Amino acid sequence: MKISRFIWLVSAIAAVVIAAGGSWYAFAPRLAIAALSDWDAAPEELLALYDRPRVRAAFERQMLPQVDTYEPPYTKDVVLDAMSDPRAVRMFVNEPYGEWQLAAAAGLPEDFAGEEPASPMPRMMETTDSWSFDWSGLHTIAATPSGRNETSGNSYRFERDGLSWRLVAIDLTVPIR
Repeated sequence: MKISRFIWLVSAIAAVVIAAGGSWYAFAPRLAIAALSDWDAAPEELLALYDRPRVRAAFERQMLPQVDTYEPPYTKDVVLDAMSDPRAVRMFVNEPYGEWQLAAAAGLPEDFAGEEPASPMPRMMETTDSWSFDWSGLHTIAATPSGRNETSGNSYRFERDGLSWRLVAIDLTVPIR
């Protein structure tokens, strides 16, 4: 009698652990995407959710050679700093189909626009609530928006950081020029 209760108890504990692990495995990446796209999060809070040097390096790998020739004050480093700014990363996640120039504008220095008066850019903000996740083992995930059929959007690579996930790269649909 006591052995059957023990087996039942061990089985119940194993089922709970498997269910909790499966839930974490399925839902933790969605929570990471949701946290990075939170409009109410302060930029400092967003910095804890991604590896800025690695995201910056991923952007640099996607740049065309002409970016190396940008004249001061908006050199390649300034563009990379702007693109890896927490506010720009939030825009990349919120607008996964958008072109990088539009998303990066949120992180540019205030005087980047120059002397011209600010005018709204003619664009449509395309967001998605539908994401696909491509798992590479237990430690790496690539998230892509799956909200429309004709073209895919940017890809967001996450690596496991304890029980949470950190964004380590954004692969854009267009090269940075």
